[in-house]
Amino acid sequence: MNNRTGLEKTLQSVFGQTYSAIEFIVIDGGSTDGSVAYIQQHAAKVKYWVSEPDLGIYHAMNKGIAQATGEYCLFLNSGDWLVHSSTLEIVMSNKPKADIVAGDVYFFDTEANVIKWHVPSPDVLTAKTLFLGTLPHQATLIRRSLFERFGVYNQGLKIASDWLFFLEVLLEGGCSYQHIPETVAYFSMDGISCSPQTHALPRREQLTVLQQKYPRFLPDYERLDQLERQAVQWQKSREYAVYHFLERTGIIRIGVLLRRLKRFLVRILQTKRPA
Repeated sequence: MNNRTGLEKTLQSVFGQTYSAIEFIVIDGGSTDGSVAYIQQHAAKVKYWVSEPDLGIYHAMNKGIAQATGEYCLFLNSGDWLVHSSTLEIVMSNKPKADIVAGDVYFFDTEANVIKWHVPSPDVLTAKTLFLGTLPHQATLIRRSLFERFGVYNQGLKIASDWLFFLEVLLEGGCSYQHIPETVAYFSMDGISCSPQTHALPRREQLTVLQQKYPRFLPDYERLDQLERQAVQWQKSREYAVYHFLERTGIIRIGVLLRRLKRFLVRILQTKRPA
């Protein structure tokens, strides 16, 4: 809501796609900053649009799902945009067949105007993937029929409902998964998921879900989270910096080879001792 600049960037990235089989749906939360006028200006390129108050991100997504008729759904929040004009054509040329088809994503720092991170989706999806994170919905195609089978997004969650959906359909429902190694979208870091005020919200909501629906997973989730935090602390330590330097320069490899050579020579000398 009220992000005309971001909305324009998102819409233009879709309007410019060379892949034509797109059913473009725009759900606006009742913006008053000129966003509606911009949508109306380009209404001929949009299958369906509405601007009215909603109950949050997932309520808006569910409205879009209700209007969709295509095989896959791809969700872009206002301010996110597709990487280049042939992105969807490249993705579809890979002939996706899985229920969940994930590409890669750029995290874009709008304030600094730089790509902060390039985050690839996993080639093989495991429970650990969804315990420690989620798939980027800006770069993930979701077979529309899954929403009919498993239900739409949980509107009671503010930020973790897509994570819960992936958990339900992939781990519990056994749906198929495919990674296409193509960077699909820029994820604008202006949104709720990157706000300092909501930094702890994803974990709180995930813990609540696990306590209510999957209590047996909770000890594993907490242990993995602990190991992940320890790994981050190690990577930030001075010891890791020294280790990384020694590894990068090949000193550790040389040391290992010298140690193996020493053991080899000791064994030879021992075999040559007189009985």
